[in-house]
Amino acid sequence: MTGFLPSPWGCFPCVSAGCSSVAPDSGDMNFGTMRGILVAGVIMALAIAAVESLNCNQCDSATNSCVNVSESECPQNSESCIRSLTSSVLGNTTMSNQKMSCSASNCTGHNDTLVAFTVQVSDGEFFRFEGQCCQGKNCNDTSNDPATPDASRNTECPACYGYNITSCTEKTQKCNKEERCVSLTADITNGTHSMLLVKGCSNISNSTCQFLAAENQTVGDVFFLKVECTEAAISPTPKPTSSSPGLTVSMALLSFASLFLLLLLL
Repeated sequence: MTGFLPSPWGCFPCVSAGCSSVAPDSGDMNFGTMRGILVAGVIMALAIAAVESLNCNQCDSATNSCVNVSESECPQNSESCIRSLTSSVLGNTTMSNQKMSCSASNCTGHNDTLVAFTVQVSDGEFFRFEGQCCQGKNCNDTSNDPATPDASRNTECPACYGYNITSCTEKTQKCNKEERCVSLTADITNGTHSMLLVKGCSNISNSTCQFLAAENQTVGDVFFLKVECTEAAISPTPKPTSSSPGLTVSMALLSFASLFLLLLLL
């Protein structure tokens, strides 16, 4: 005999031979609800990840131009955009390299600011660097030209340079106002040159000196092994040129002869 039994979830058919009122298990209902929420959450997370994918300018001037380069999507593990510009005129070697790329590094803190400075080795020789790591965004190009020499320079620093060496023969370089002395060793791998040692006058900021002084710091695409900043020395004041003994004696004899002729005329 078939009948219907009332229950909180409605009426369920029942056969008299072994009839029992069986309601849906509340645990099964909760599991189904949670599974639906989980699936919806995964779909939403994937949608957000697709919308918030990181785009960076990507180029290397060694292989292709970085002028007017457009943003392109980064690999999934990328967290930041980096850029670096290294240029120098040292002896007979002129170098210029710009690189922009994606990075998996977390660059919050000091690395998220622009690091830019020039080390002047002589009036015609310099090393210039600009680098930046931008967390979760593209880096803007804020290139600056090296400072022009100041005519009223009254400070100086030891200056020299060399590739793949640990020391160099220093000479004296006049510094512009508010510049300081810098000695740095960096890995700037470019063509045949790799390790660079350079000393001279620099417009490097206090914050950059403190950051790079920690040693083994990577900014953009350049690895700084060691950077030391010191105050520039006051240039010694030139001493006035003294008269030679011979000239002094000649002037004395001339004065005596003039006086003798004056007495004869009297």
